Amino acid sequence: MFTSVDQVESRLRDTGYIADSVAATTVYLADALHRPLLLEGPAGSGKTQLAYAVAAAGHTTVERLQCYEGINEEKAIGKFDESLQRLCVELKSRSAIVDWESLQAELHGRQFYVAGPLLRALECEEPRVLLIDELDKVDQAFEAQSFKRAASCFGLGRYLYYFAGVWVDLDDRKRPKDIPHLFDWATPQGWREGKRPNAANPSRPSAAAESSDSARSGSLVREIEGMADAVGKRFYRGVLKRIARVWNPSQIREPAVLQNVLNEMRAVDAELRRLDEVLNHVEPSTVTAILRSLGLRSLDQLDGLEILQRVLAEVDRAAQNGGS
Repeated sequence: MFTSVDQVESRLRDTGYIADSVAATTVYLADALHRPLLLEGPAGSGKTQLAYAVAAAGHTTVERLQCYEGINEEKAIGKFDESLQRLCVELKSRSAIVDWESLQAELHGRQFYVAGPLLRALECEEPRVLLIDELDKVDQAFEAQSFKRAASCFGLGRYLYYFAGVWVDLDDRKRPKDIPHLFDWATPQGWREGKRPNAANPSRPSAAAESSDSARSGSLVREIEGMADAVGKRFYRGVLKRIARVWNPSQIREPAVLQNVLNEMRAVDAELRRLDEVLNHVEPSTVTAILRSLGLRSLDQLDGLEILQRVLAEVDRAAQNGGS
């Protein structure tokens, strides 16, 4: 859409969006290299407006996917129009001879499919700006393979699939909630055991250390997988997602992270056992009131140790007060 950085800066200014040289250069390179542009910043800082300004400057339009908790693939990619499919079946069935095999194939054709923003952007022959707004708000139900495959067409795949790095959760003031663990070779114990960094990549241990870590990781993965039935699917996936940003423990490369996951799952298992015991001494209506006070509809919504401990504390207090 753009031939130079100066052109980007000039056209953006014409739309009323004042961009500095860094922003203009970034937009130009993203366009020239056909790569996504990821923006982060507080509300009102101009992230969304930049997408519309770039579209106006490039004489095109915006396809916007507004993300939110609870969004699914149908909203992002699209879905079949069932009412139109039923109407087609009713009309075809009035015919004396109906080729049901051909009709089935026809019903699953593109003409019966209502495209969402991702598919519309893929099908567009002319350049178009795809705006995926507030991507960080999607929940685990939305992180399905179909969405990832569609998003990877726009160069976003590596951001959705890369989980090997060290992830650090930040609080409201952008401070780390937890201090990430050092690589094993960087700890005093690891150094005494002979673990050393890889010369080509200091973030990786030596071959001998990798072999030791691999054996330890395999053992931890098996222990974690053995906790699946004990803690239940929701807790199992919730702990993996919160601590390691993965769905499968085999995707975790750092033994220290695996150990953290295992420790939390053991803690969840212990707390669940305590909760089961306490629930026998509390009226169901009291439990329902406690859950509602914490913004929950049922115990099935519990998926983390912190919220589980809060529920347990309230239920335990109610049990000590006579179960009501």
